[in-house]
Amino acid sequence: MSPQYKMAAMSTAVNLGARLWAPYKELNNIVDSAILLKRPQTVHDLEMALRRHKPDFLSLLQNPAKNPTHRERVKNADKEGLAVEGQRMNQLLHSRLIEEALIISDLFNLNEIAAVELLLAGETQLPNFPGLTRGLVAVLLYQDGRSSLVNALKTLIQSREGKTWTLGLSEEVVAITTKFTDQLMDEGLTGKILGLLGTMDLTAEITKLQESRGLGNQRHRKQVFDMMKEIKQNLAGCLYWWSCGQTPLDKHNTMQLLAHLKKSKGRSADGTLEPSTLALLMAFLYCIDVSALELINESEDLSSKLPILGDAGFVPALHKEALAEHSWECRELKSIVQFAWAVTLRGLSQHAASQGLNEFLEEDEEVADHAISSNAFTALTELVISTPGFHKEELYLRRMHALVTDFIALMPLKVKELRNRGDETARIIMAHQQQGVEPPSSLPRHFEQLLLLMSELYCKDPLDLQLNLDYWFPMETQVSVPTAIDSFHRSPQRQASLFKFVRMAGDLLPPSLYIPYISMLVSLSSGQLAAHHCFNLLKSNAVNAGMQYSTVSWDHFFQSINQYYSNMRQETPVSGYQHLYWQKPHFRGITIQELEGLHCVLRLIKKVSQEDETARLTLCENQQYMPIVLMLGMCSCSIPASLKGAFFGALAAFARSSDVAVSLWQSLEVSQVLQTVKSTSEHSAGGIKADLDEVEARNEEFPMTLGFLELIDCLTDIPVPKALGAGYRPPGFDPYLEFIRDEVFLKFNARAYKNSAEKWEVAVAALNVLYKLLRSYDVASEDFSDEPVELQGGGMTFANKQPGHNVLVHMLSDGQMLTMVLYIIDEGTRLLDEYKDFPGKEDLEKACLLCLKLIQLTLEKEDQFLSLLRESGAALVVTPIERLLLSINLRTGKADHLVNVTKYVTYNGWIPEHSLTSVNILNLVAQTRGTSCELVQLMTASEDKMIALRHGFVELLEVDDLEDDRDLSKQIESGVTEGDIRNAARQNAIRLMLLTLVQPAPNLAHLLLGYELCKPVNTSVLQDPGVLGSCRTCLHSVLSILDRGLTVGSPPSCLYDAPRLAALAYELVHALCSDKDAWSPTLRYLRSANDFLYRQLQSLPARGERYLNHQSWLLKSVAIELKVTASNRQTSYVQRLVALLLDDAPVSLQKGIKADGIQDRDVMVYEADTTLFPITASRTGPSMTGGQQKRKILSLLDSISFRQEFPTPLQLEFFDQQNVEQVVSSCEQKNKVGVVYCDLKRLHRILQDELNQIQGSAVVGQRSLIVQEIQGILMHVVLRNELRESIYTKQQAFEAWRQVTEVILTGCSQDTLQRDVRQLVIFELLQALLNKVLDEESVTELTSPAAGVILVILANLRHSFLADQSDDVSVVSSSQYVSLLDDGEASAQTLATPSGSVGQRGGTLQVVLKGVIDCIMKTGGVYQRVRANLYGALLSYLRIAKRQEAVPLFEGSGLKMEVRPVRKKTQTDVEKLNKDNISVILSYGESLMEVISRDSCDGHDIGKMLAFAALDAIIATDKAGHWMSFLSKKGYIRHYIDSLLLDNDQLHSALSPVPEPLRALYLYESKMALLTRIAQTPTGAQMLLQCGVMATLAECSVFSMQPHQDYRVSQHSLGNVEYEPFVPSMLDRYRQILLPALKLSLAVLTSLGAHHKHAANQVLQFLVAHSEVVSNILRDVPPTLDLASLQELALTTAVVARSAVNDSPEDLLTQDPQAFEARSHVSRIQRQMLALLSRYSMTDSLKSQISLIEDMESVSGKDQRQQMTVAVLEVSANVLAYCRSIVSRSGVSAQFCRILFAPDLKAALVSEPHDLSGLHRARLPSLGVIVHQLHQCALNFLALFVGHKRQVGKLQALQELGPEELKEFLPEAVNDKLSTQQKQVLAKRRLLEIISSKTQQLRLYNYMIENCLFLLWRHLEFYLRFARPDDEGLSVYQHVVRKQHMRKLHGERPLPAAPPTSGALYQWRPLLPYPAAFRDLPVVHRVLWLLSPP
Repeated sequence: MSPQYKMAAMSTAVNLGARLWAPYKELNNIVDSAILLKRPQTVHDLEMALRRHKPDFLSLLQNPAKNPTHRERVKNADKEGLAVEGQRMNQLLHSRLIEEALIISDLFNLNEIAAVELLLAGETQLPNFPGLTRGLVAVLLYQDGRSSLVNALKTLIQSREGKTWTLGLSEEVVAITTKFTDQLMDEGLTGKILGLLGTMDLTAEITKLQESRGLGNQRHRKQVFDMMKEIKQNLAGCLYWWSCGQTPLDKHNTMQLLAHLKKSKGRSADGTLEPSTLALLMAFLYCIDVSALELINESEDLSSKLPILGDAGFVPALHKEALAEHSWECRELKSIVQFAWAVTLRGLSQHAASQGLNEFLEEDEEVADHAISSNAFTALTELVISTPGFHKEELYLRRMHALVTDFIALMPLKVKELRNRGDETARIIMAHQQQGVEPPSSLPRHFEQLLLLMSELYCKDPLDLQLNLDYWFPMETQVSVPTAIDSFHRSPQRQASLFKFVRMAGDLLPPSLYIPYISMLVSLSSGQLAAHHCFNLLKSNAVNAGMQYSTVSWDHFFQSINQYYSNMRQETPVSGYQHLYWQKPHFRGITIQELEGLHCVLRLIKKVSQEDETARLTLCENQQYMPIVLMLGMCSCSIPASLKGAFFGALAAFARSSDVAVSLWQSLEVSQVLQTVKSTSEHSAGGIKADLDEVEARNEEFPMTLGFLELIDCLTDIPVPKALGAGYRPPGFDPYLEFIRDEVFLKFNARAYKNSAEKWEVAVAALNVLYKLLRSYDVASEDFSDEPVELQGGGMTFANKQPGHNVLVHMLSDGQMLTMVLYIIDEGTRLLDEYKDFPGKEDLEKACLLCLKLIQLTLEKEDQFLSLLRESGAALVVTPIERLLLSINLRTGKADHLVNVTKYVTYNGWIPEHSLTSVNILNLVAQTRGTSCELVQLMTASEDKMIALRHGFVELLEVDDLEDDRDLSKQIESGVTEGDIRNAARQNAIRLMLLTLVQPAPNLAHLLLGYELCKPVNTSVLQDPGVLGSCRTCLHSVLSILDRGLTVGSPPSCLYDAPRLAALAYELVHALCSDKDAWSPTLRYLRSANDFLYRQLQSLPARGERYLNHQSWLLKSVAIELKVTASNRQTSYVQRLVALLLDDAPVSLQKGIKADGIQDRDVMVYEADTTLFPITASRTGPSMTGGQQKRKILSLLDSISFRQEFPTPLQLEFFDQQNVEQVVSSCEQKNKVGVVYCDLKRLHRILQDELNQIQGSAVVGQRSLIVQEIQGILMHVVLRNELRESIYTKQQAFEAWRQVTEVILTGCSQDTLQRDVRQLVIFELLQALLNKVLDEESVTELTSPAAGVILVILANLRHSFLADQSDDVSVVSSSQYVSLLDDGEASAQTLATPSGSVGQRGGTLQVVLKGVIDCIMKTGGVYQRVRANLYGALLSYLRIAKRQEAVPLFEGSGLKMEVRPVRKKTQTDVEKLNKDNISVILSYGESLMEVISRDSCDGHDIGKMLAFAALDAIIATDKAGHWMSFLSKKGYIRHYIDSLLLDNDQLHSALSPVPEPLRALYLYESKMALLTRIAQTPTGAQMLLQCGVMATLAECSVFSMQPHQDYRVSQHSLGNVEYEPFVPSMLDRYRQILLPALKLSLAVLTSLGAHHKHAANQVLQFLVAHSEVVSNILRDVPPTLDLASLQELALTTAVVARSAVNDSPEDLLTQDPQAFEARSHVSRIQRQMLALLSRYSMTDSLKSQISLIEDMESVSGKDQRQQMTVAVLEVSANVLAYCRSIVSRSGVSAQFCRILFAPDLKAALVSEPHDLSGLHRARLPSLGVIVHQLHQCALNFLALFVGHKRQVGKLQALQELGPEELKEFLPEAVNDKLSTQQKQVLAKRRLLEIISSKTQQLRLYNYMIENCLFLLWRHLEFYLRFARPDDEGLSVYQHVVRKQHMRKLHGERPLPAAPPTSGALYQWRPLLPYPAAFRDLPVVHRVLWLLSPP
C-alpha cells in the first residue's frame, strides 16, 4: 500500500494517540507478549494485530505523504480548528504548535495531520520526558514508533522454527507467524529492507535534525541517534535472522542481497564493518552455508531446506557474480564473499546432491586463490572479527568458526600450500635481515594471516561456546572430550584433521610465523579443557622425532627465559635485597622480535596457567623450570617496563593456586621488587616504585604497574600471611598497601598518559585491590590493639593491622583517599552526563562502580567498627562516612556528594550495577537518623536536578527485564545477568522508599513519590502525570507496574514477570495507606484514579503459594480502605467493595462494570443500585448451588493452604546428628520481619573448616563422601529456610484475610449487609475456617491464628441474632465495633431475638458448636492464646441462645398491651437451641469437662478467666446439673474455694497505691462469677456451703483493707478535665474485690430461701468477720451522690437484709468466747441500717440533687441519673425489707414481735431527711419515719405512674409523633439529615429505656409501700393493743377492745375519726366519687390514696 493511499484512507480527524507511534507500540507489546513472554492469552490479540497492521509491514517505514489540503487545514487550525477523534467540536490549535507541526512535516517528509498527532502525543507524554519540549518529544516518539514496528517484524521472523534455534512456541503461534512472514516475503520484503538500508544515512539525518532544531540536550541526542541505529540494525537483522533460520533466502532475494553488498561502503570510523553491513554479510554467508548437508538424510527433500540446491540457477548465477570483474565499493567484502563461496563449492562437492554442478565445483580452487590473493584472511580479521560486540553474537561466531574449520578440513592441500609459501616467505625475510636489507612488502603472508585470523577469532569466549575444542583431539585415552554446549555436530574426523593442522603448523616453525602461531595457541587455550590439551601439546613437543628441541615447548620457553635472566642479571653492590635502577637500562641481546616473542610466550604461559590448575601446579613444581624464581628475577633486571608487566601478569596466573600464592608471597618479599625494608645504601630508591616514578611516568605508559597490581590482586585472593616480612620489618601488608594507595591511586590523576584510556585502567587496577581488601575484612576487636613483635637485629615493633582495617580507617577519615574516591564519582557524573563515547569510558565506569562499592562496604561495616572502637578506647579518630558524604565538595563548593551518588541511578539504562550500588548506598545512609531530611534538602536545592533525579528513579522502576528464579541476594560477582541487576536495583529502590517513609517528613520517600515537601504531607493532592503540571513520580510507576495486564480474574503481569518487585510494590502501597501522614491523599488518589484497589481486588485470588505475599499486602490495603470509607460513611463505595468480596453472582452481572472489569463510564458506580446480593433469605445453609459463584472472600481463604510439607529428617553417616543441629542453631538469626533462618554462608564455612581439619589416611578415600554429606546438610537447611519462609507467608496471607473479614463484619455499617445475608456469609466463613482448622494435616502455626478469627465471627453471629432489623441505624453503629465478650446487657434491653431465625438456623448452629468444641479438644494445652480465643468463641456461641426478656412493664398497671411482645414460638426456639446445645456438649462426655476444668486451674491467667466464663455459661445452660456434679465430684469446686485464700495475698498487692499487674484481680472476679453462678441453684448453694465458701471468705483479710475515700477531689479528675485512667483507682479496685463476695452471699441466700438458717448464719459470720467494712459502708455519707457508692451500699444492704435471722445473737453464739463482740457488731449494723431509712428517703431535695448531676451515660451505656435513682430506691427498699424481716421473724403476732420504732409520729411532720436526723438521736427511730416514707412513696408512685402511662402512650403512637416531639427523645449529636424512619428508631430505643427504668422504679415503690404498711400495722397494733405506758394501766383503746371482745374493725358503721393525739396528720377522705384511674390501682394503693392529704 503506497503512502499516498495510506493517507487517503486515513481519516482527517486527529488521533490523539499518534497513529505513527501508539499503534506500533501496542503492536510491539502484543508481539513480545505472545512470542517472547509466551503468554497464551495474547495469541488471539496477535492474530488480530497482524491482520490490522499488515499494510504497515508491506509499506515498511513509509511515512504518509504530504497533502496540500491537509497542510491548509493545519495552517488554519488556529481559527477553524481540527476534528479530533472522540470529540464533537473541532479543537483549536495554538499558532506555535502549527508552526512546529509544519517543521516536523518538512523534516520527516510527513503528512501534516500525522505531524500534528505526533506533537499532541508529545505534549501528552511530557511528564515522561522532563526537560524536553513537545517538539523534541515528538521526534523521540516518531523514531520510537518506527523502531517498534521494525522490532515487531524482527521478532516475528525470529519466531519461525529454524535449523539453528527454536523459541519453544506453540504450534498455533508458529503457524500464524510463519504464514504471515511468508506473505511479507512474497510481497518483496527483502527489496523493501535493502532499499531502506540503502537510503539511510544517519549522519545526514542527524545533521538535518540539528539544523531544524530537532535535537535537544546530550541525552536527547543520544536517544535519537541510538534509536536510528537500532532501526537500521534491526532492518538488517530481519534478513539476517531469516537467512540463518530453517530456510535461507531464495535465489532472487540472495542476489538482491549480494547486489546490495556490492554497493555498500560499509566501513565505520574504526575501520570495521558497520553493524548493519555485518548483519547483511552474515545473512549472505548463511544463505550459502551448506554445512547442514552433513545432518540431512539423503531421503529428505533438500530443495525446501537448501534453496541453493533447490534452484538449478542458484549456483551458476552466484558463481558468475562472485567471479565478475566489475568493482565493488568495498574490495575486502568481495574477498570475503569469494572465500566463503569457495568453501561452499568445496562443501557441495562432498555431497551427492550436487550432481550437475561439476563445472562450477571444479573451480573452487580458483575462487579460493582469488580470495586469498585479495587478503581475505586480513579482511575477515579487520572488518568482521574486530567489530565491537562480534564475540557476543553466537551465530556470528558459529558461522565464522564453520567457515575457518571448513576451509582447514575440506581444503587441506590449499592449507599445506599456504604453509609452504609461508616457509618460503620466512626464508626470504631471514635472508634480507641477515643482509641488513628490508624485505619486500609484496611477499605473500597468507598463512601468517590465517593464524592471526584464528588468534582473533578465538581470543575471547564470553558466551562459553568452547568452539576451540574442535581443534583439540585427545591424545590420552583417559581424557574424554566433553559434549559441546551447543547443538552442532562435532565429528571425530573433523577434530583429528583440525588437531593435525595445529600440530603441523608448529613443526619447524620459522621465526616470522612464531608470534602468529603462539598467538593462535593462546586463543585456542581458552577454557580449562583446551588449556589442558595445549599444555600436553607443549609438553610432548619437548623432544621431537629427530631428538631436537622444539621451539614450541615448555622446555624451550623456560630455558630461553633462564638464558635471558642469566644475561640480564646484575650483581647488587650492597645486599641481596637491593636492586639497582640507577644505571641506564640496556638490553643485552634482546631484539625487538625477541621481545615480541617473549610477550607472546608469557601470554601463553599466563593463559594456560589461568585456565588449567593442573598445568599451573605442574609448571610451578618443576625444579628445572622454577618459573617464580625466573620471573621475579627478570622483574629485578633492567628490562622494558612492558616486559616486566608481562612477567607480573604471568606470576599473577600462578598465584591463583593458594599453595603457590603462599610461596610467591615469600619470594616477592625476598626479591624486594617492592622495597619493603629500608636500606642504608646510597642507592636506596630502587624497585618498582622507582620504575614507576622515573621510567613509566616519563614514558607516560604504565604496563609494569598494571602487571604488578594484577599480581597483588591475585595474591590477595587468599588471606595475606600475617608473618609476611617478619624479622626485618613490622610484619604485614602495609608496605604494599601504601604503595598501591599512596603511589598509584592517589597520584594516578596527576600523571600524564600517552593513551588517555590507561589513566582509568590504572585507577581500576588499584581500586580492585582496595575493594577486595575491604570486602574480605571482618571487623574484629583485635584490630584495635597493638601486637608487639621482635625484629631480628633486636628491638621491638608492632605488627601491621589487617589491610582491610587500614582501608576502612582511611574511608572513615576526611583524608586524601576518600577525597579521591569522591573525586572519581564526581568526575564520572561529569563525563557520563555528556553522553559521548571517549577512550577509557568502560574503565571509567568500572572505577566509578568500585568507588561506589567502597562507600557501600564502608557503610555496611562502620557500625560494628565504631562500636568496637568505642569499647576498646583506642586513640583513633574517625568520622561516620554518612557525615563525610554531607561535607562540602571542593570542586563545586556545595555539599553534593550524596547527590552525585544518587545521579548514578539515572544511568540505569547502560550501567545498571552502578544504579544498584547507588540505591544500596542510599538505603544504608537513610538508616541514619536525620540523613534523609538532609538529602531531601540537597536534592531540592535545584528544581531541575530534583526533577532529573526523581525521573531517574522512575526510569529505574519501569525497566522491562524479567526476574530470574535465582536468588538475587547473591553477590554481583557470582555472575548474575544485567536483567537481574536491574531488577535488584528497582527492588532496592522500593525498599528505600519503604525505609524512609516512616521517617519524619519531609523524607526521601515523599520526594520520590510526589507528596508535598513544603506543606504538611496530608494536604498533598496527587494527580495523574501531566494534570495541573504534575510530573511522573515513583508512585505512578509503581501503580502502572501493578496495573499492567490486569483484567478481571487475571492478575497483573508483574506477578509472573517480576514477582519480587510486585510484592514490594504492594507493600509500598500498603505502607502509604497505613502511613499517618500519607494515608489520606493516597487513598483518595487510589480511589479516584482508575479505581485501583477495586480492580486489583477483582483479580484475586492469585493461584500459587508464591503469590500469597502479594495478596496479603493488597488485602491489608483493602482492609484499611474499607475501614476508612466506612468511618466516613461513603456507603456506596463500601457496598461496591463488600459486594465484590461477598457476592456469589458472576462479576460481570454487577451494575456499572463491564465484562473485562473496567468501570463503565456511562454508569456512575456511586449511583448504582445498593441492592448488592441477588441471593434471597431462603438459603439456610452455606452450601452453594451450581448456578452460583463462590464468594471471593471464601476463594481467598481457599488460596491459603493450612498444610505444609516438611523436609525429610537428616540421615548422617559421618557427622553427629546432635552436633550438626547445634551448629545449625548457632547459625540461625532473624531477618527484618522476624523469620528465623539459617545463614548458609556461615554454616558452609564451619562445615568446610571441619572438613579441612580431618586428617589421616583412613578418611582420605572418604573425603568425597563427606563433601556430599556436607552438600546434603546445606540442601536440608535450604529446605528448612524455605519451610519457615512459606509458613510466614501463609501466616501473613491469613492475617490479611482476617483483617478484611473483621472489618467487613465489625467495621462496616449494618446497612451494608442485609441481616439474612450476613448470617449466611458468617456460616459459610465458619464452615470453611473450621474445615481448615480441623484438617488432620494442618500445621499448628497456621491454625493458631484462626482461633481469633473464629472468635470475631462468632461474636458477630451472636449480635446478628440479637439485632432487630428495624433497629439497624447506620449513623449509630457504623463506627462501633461489637464487644466480643460483653454480655450485651445494654443491647439486650432494646434488642430481641428475631422471630424464627434461631429455629431456622438450629441445625447449622449445632455444626458450628461441634466444630468449636472439636477445635478446643484438638488444641494442645501449650497453646494458651488459641485456647483463650476458642473459649471466647464458645462463649459467644452459647450466648446466642440466651433468653432475651421483653422490656418490662409495671404488672399492676392494668394495661393489656406489651411493648416488645415475645412470642411463644421464639421462647420455644431458644429453649430448643439450649437443649440441643447442652446435648452436643454432653455428647463429648467427661473429656471436654476435664479439659475446660483443668484449664480453669492451670495455664495462663487469661485462659483461666475465659475457662471460668465458659464454665459459667455451660452451667447456666445445663439445667440438669451434670457439669456442676462433675465439678463437685472431681473436687474442682473445693479447689476453687481453697484457692481464694491463695489469691488473698495477690489481692493485697492489687490494693497498693502502685499496683502490680491486675491479673489476680480479674482472675478473682472470674472465679467469683462462676461460684455465683453455681450458687444460683439450691443444689449449687448447698455444695458451696458444704465446701465452706463463706468461712473461706471470712478468713480473707483483703476485705478488711477498705481504702479511705477522699471526697474533696474527684477520683478521675485533673483540674477541670475528666478522664478515665486505664488502671482503676484504689477504691474501685477494692470494690471489684468486695462486690463479687457480696453478690455470692446474696445468691446463696436467694437460692436457699429466707428460712434457711444455716445459710443465713454463715453469711452473718462473714459480715461479722468484716463488720468494720460493713459498718463503714453503712455509715458513709458522701457530700455528693456517687453512683459507685450507692450501688455498693445497695448491695450491702441487700445482703444484710436477707441474712437477718429470728434467733438472737445469744442463741447463735452461745458457745463462742467472742459472743459479746459479735453481738455488738450485729447491734451496730442494725442501728446503722435503721439510720439509713431517713437518709435515703426519696424526697424533693434528694430528687433535686440527682437532677443536678451532669447528663451523661455510665460505662454500661445507661442514663446515670436513672441509675442513681434506682440505687437510692434499692437502698430504701432493702432497709425496709430488713426491718420487716426482723419484725416478722421475731414473733408470730404483734404481741411477741420485736419493736424497732418508737411510738412517735412527730417525724411525719418534717419534710426533709435532715430534719429527721436530729429527732431523738439517742433513742429508737420513731414510727413517724415510716409514715413519712410511706407518704413520700405514695406521692412519687402516683406521679411516676402517670409519666409511665404517658410514655407508653407515646410508644404506641410513635408513628404519629411530630418532629418536635421526636426531637425530645433524640440525642443532641444526631444529624438533622436523618430520615424520619431513622429518627423514629432512635426515639423508640430511648422510649424503651425510659419505660424500663420507670417500671423498675414503680416496682421498688410498690415493694416499699407494702413493707411500710406492714411495719406501720404491726407497730400500731402493738402500741394500741399490747403496749402498757409506765404511768397508766391499760390504754383507753385496750379497754374498748376488751369490752367489745374482738369486735370487727370493718363493721357496718364508718371508721371512726383519728384520735386527737395523732396531731391530725392524716384525715379520712369523705366518700367522694373516685377518679378514673382509681379502679386500676390495687387495694393497697387505694388505701394509700385514701390516706393521702385531700
